[in-house]
Amino acid sequence: MGPQSSGKSTIAKIVSYCSWYEKNIILHTSKRPDFFEELISFHNLEESYFSYGSRIQYESELCKIDFIWGDDKNSRVDVQLGNGKVFRNRKIMYIPAERNFVTLPGLGKYNETRDNILSFMYEWFLAKKDLSDKNAFLMPIKGLGDVSFYYDKDADSDNVNIGKEKAIRLNHTSSGLRSCIPLLVVFNYIITNIYNTRRTQTPFEIVDIEEKLEIVKTETEDTTADVRSSMAKLKAQVDEMSKAIKLARDLNMEEILPKNFNESLLGIQEQLANILGLYSDYYYSQVIIEEPELNLFPKTQQELIYYMISMLNRVNREHQLVITTHSPFILFAINNCVMGGLVGDKIPSNERDKITSFPAWIKPSDVSIYEIHDGRIKCIQDEDGIIEDNYLNQAYKENSNEYLSMLNYYDDEE
Repeated sequence: MGPQSSGKSTIAKIVSYCSWYEKNIILHTSKRPDFFEELISFHNLEESYFSYGSRIQYESELCKIDFIWGDDKNSRVDVQLGNGKVFRNRKIMYIPAERNFVTLPGLGKYNETRDNILSFMYEWFLAKKDLSDKNAFLMPIKGLGDVSFYYDKDADSDNVNIGKEKAIRLNHTSSGLRSCIPLLVVFNYIITNIYNTRRTQTPFEIVDIEEKLEIVKTETEDTTADVRSSMAKLKAQVDEMSKAIKLARDLNMEEILPKNFNESLLGIQEQLANILGLYSDYYYSQVIIEEPELNLFPKTQQELIYYMISMLNRVNREHQLVITTHSPFILFAINNCVMGGLVGDKIPSNERDKITSFPAWIKPSDVSIYEIHDGRIKCIQDEDGIIEDNYLNQAYKENSNEYLSMLNYYDDEE
């Protein structure tokens, strides 16, 4: 968190991009993308955001990325892959501050660029396609009112039911609904719905799986006997099925192959790649949200945070949530969730149910909160993980002191 133009969104975009870059270099065998060009292109940054010698260092259990920006000849990126960790594929979703852009009509024709706005718009189309009038998405935030959202495929329109009134178009609703409905619909889709159906691989991913199978023999040296045996059996199946496909193609008789033969082959290839720890279906989601508080009343901001964290608690996946904010109400809400995780066991069960944040209580060790100010970043949590009191109260103290300094001159005649 931090003031306007302090660099919150830039850091969030770098976190999102480095996570994607790590995933790309682990999963894909093709040529690595240009680190800097992809970063500034996808996240709508300018080269002027960086100066000569600017450095990005990203480290996870699987990978270290060290990027130093110079001119065309001197810029460099070094990547080191870790050992002994199985890669868990992740769904990365960047939800930009410009998300209400997707509420404009006729967006199906928008295909000018490949950036984070277009990426969000694509997920928005996927998330809403099954939300019919009979299967509308009920808004889980009380502060938004008695509201539900549905998509009319025939009319290609986004509609909002408000109470029992006649439905209105989403782009005609309040700014709060236009900002919050796309966020909630996509968030729920990314956290839960995409895991309810088997994921379809892109042509590029299929090629990458096939290329990875070529390195099976060298990758099996450090594996156990059981794993090597499983891999050998799967590899034998892949080889036999591949020969059958090649023979059928050579004889121009592909129609004799059993139905879904190619899909079965891909399924076995995936199993083999999974054993290698190089490929898998989505294991968890990483959601990065710019300013969830946009256009929302303070109490609604609090409800939104409680809802999102409660959703993370509800599903059995190791999801990650990154947010940028300059709203103290967002921080208050997160602080309540952390405090609940810290002292929840001491609160009687009959009292817990009365506390609004109860479903969103979270372990302090799972939360990190940083402030960006004057080009520096620092943690603002105390040793227990709670946000430091002096930080939360600072803005209010300044406001109150100014008010009190003028109050002496106020003459209330009544």
